[in-house]
Amino acid sequence: MSGALDIRPMQRADVEAVAELCGQLGYPATPEHLEERWTVIAGDRGHEVLVAVDAGRVVGWLHVSVRPVLESDRTAEICGLIVDANVRGAGVGLALLTAAERWAAAAGCDAIRVRSRIARERAHTFYEREGYVRVKTQHVFEKPLDSP
Repeated sequence: MSGALDIRPMQRADVEAVAELCGQLGYPATPEHLEERWTVIAGDRGHEVLVAVDAGRVVGWLHVSVRPVLESDRTAEICGLIVDANVRGAGVGLALLTAAERWAAAAGCDAIRVRSRIARERAHTFYEREGYVRVKTQHVFEKPLDSP
C-alpha cells in the first residue's frame, strides 16, 4: 500500500471498483448491475457499505447490515468483505472489520456475525484471529423464483 488508508461509506463513484472486486470474490457483476443493487442498499439505514481507499484507489469493501430476527437479540451481519488480492495481509480487512463493528455497536447490536464459505480457510483464520468464534455449521439452500 502506498498511503494512509481511508475507510468511508461507499459512493456512486466507487461502483466500478467495487464491481471489479466482486469478481475477485467470485461474484462477477457489471458496474451497471452493481449500481442497481447498491442504490437499494444505500437507501436503507439498516445497511452500510464501507470502502477502503488507498492513494485514491478502492482496495476493499465491506457490507454490514442489522439483522433483526425473532430467535435472538439484535445482531449485525457482515454480508460481504473483499480486499484486493494485491494488498491482502496489509491490514485493509482489519480496518474494514473494525469500522463495521463500530457501526454495528452504534446501531444497537449486541453481536456481529459473518458467514464464510468452507473453502475460504484464510478468511476463517482472519476472523478467528480477530475474536470471532465459530458457533455453527449449516447448509444453505436456494431456490430460484419466477418473476411476476
